Amino acid sequence: MLYTWKDLLLLSPLNRFKTFFTNLQFSRPFWFLITGSFINRAGNFVMPFFALYLTSSRHLPISEAALVVSLMGFGSLAAGACGGMLADMLGRRVTILISLLAAAVMMLALSFAGNVWLIVVLAIIYMLFNDLARPATSAAIADMTPRDKLAQAYSLRYWANNIGSAVGPIIAGLLAPVSYLLLFLGDALTTFCFGVLIWFGVPETRLPRTVKSEESAERPGLMRVALADPWLWSYALLALLFDIVYFQHVTAMPLDMQAHSLSPLIYGSVMAINAVQVVLISLPLTAFFNRRSPNTSLAIAALFLGAGMSVFSWWHSYPGYLVGVMIWTVGEILNYPISTAIIVDISPKHLRGTYQGVFQTVRALSTVIAPALGGFALQYLGATFFWQCCLVTGLLIALGYFILGNARRIREARLAPHVAEPLPAASPVGSEISVNE
Repeated sequence: MLYTWKDLLLLSPLNRFKTFFTNLQFSRPFWFLITGSFINRAGNFVMPFFALYLTSSRHLPISEAALVVSLMGFGSLAAGACGGMLADMLGRRVTILISLLAAAVMMLALSFAGNVWLIVVLAIIYMLFNDLARPATSAAIADMTPRDKLAQAYSLRYWANNIGSAVGPIIAGLLAPVSYLLLFLGDALTTFCFGVLIWFGVPETRLPRTVKSEESAERPGLMRVALADPWLWSYALLALLFDIVYFQHVTAMPLDMQAHSLSPLIYGSVMAINAVQVVLISLPLTAFFNRRSPNTSLAIAALFLGAGMSVFSWWHSYPGYLVGVMIWTVGEILNYPISTAIIVDISPKHLRGTYQGVFQTVRALSTVIAPALGGFALQYLGATFFWQCCLVTGLLIALGYFILGNARRIREARLAPHVAEPLPAASPVGSEISVNE
């Protein structure tokens, strides 16, 4: 039974979540994957405190600690493409297990590293293996989920990860005063637990080799096909622009709040509202927009992002930043699950991992570009002009999604008369799950 948005609003909050989960009907392996993802994210004890650990426990200068954290980004950049190709060549399950077990080992090794260069090397390798599973996980979810429920599936993962991200730092804050070693041990243990859940609860979901071979005959190569796809690059570049604006909340926003005499505590309370909002409304909001065009939903997300950031250009008090954050959080909630689902839609089944890997790598560039761009713009262009530029960028991103949506509709209309048979309907839950020969 399908519920309208009005029906959901009339229900109590408890029944609203109960109704949402009752109508999802995902497979058991999917829930193992989501549960493991939550455990792993809740056990992310080390990274939020890593810079503090390097300065207080390893006695590194602040500049060296910041450099180590920055260099770790290279591991994340490499993980996207590598993880995606491994997911398509070796399988989703194998790639995820390699990622989790190697990340747990690297975390333990990192806890005993004392030399700064050894810490750098181990930290980069850790980030490589830690993020290696992300494209494989996205591909596995796509394999075991009907197309019409993809956005909801990715929204569930996003929702569970956000709850885990809220729980993890609290536990880590209690453990850190006792011993930083406990953080490393706990982080490695939860990562290993995720691996155990994958081992016992998630079978291989990659296409059988016979089917994959037939498709590969028409589309040879993994990375070559993905890199030559203009649709993938179009969506990846729009997502990169979205993330460059979005990540201004990490650098430009707190700097701007400080310039207007607002304390770090105020910034923390504003971002806490962001987390609460994600937990409370992300599932029903994504369910509502799941019945709309994905390109239209992504365009609306970009408009919310730009509009929320533009509030900071004229309203500089605590309520102003609070309202701005609440507006752009809606854009954040819509963008991440729907953009991941649309990449599944444009990718061949046997290249889902590679497409997700390229998409992840391009988006990861925003973590390098956004901080420097935001700091430069605030210093030399001024905060008012900078936040208005964010609004204009949001409008341009929305326009890009509308153009892509129209282009895809025109393309599908042109191809329709030449298709001998209608496209197969979305497979039932779990129907694509198979164990490799």
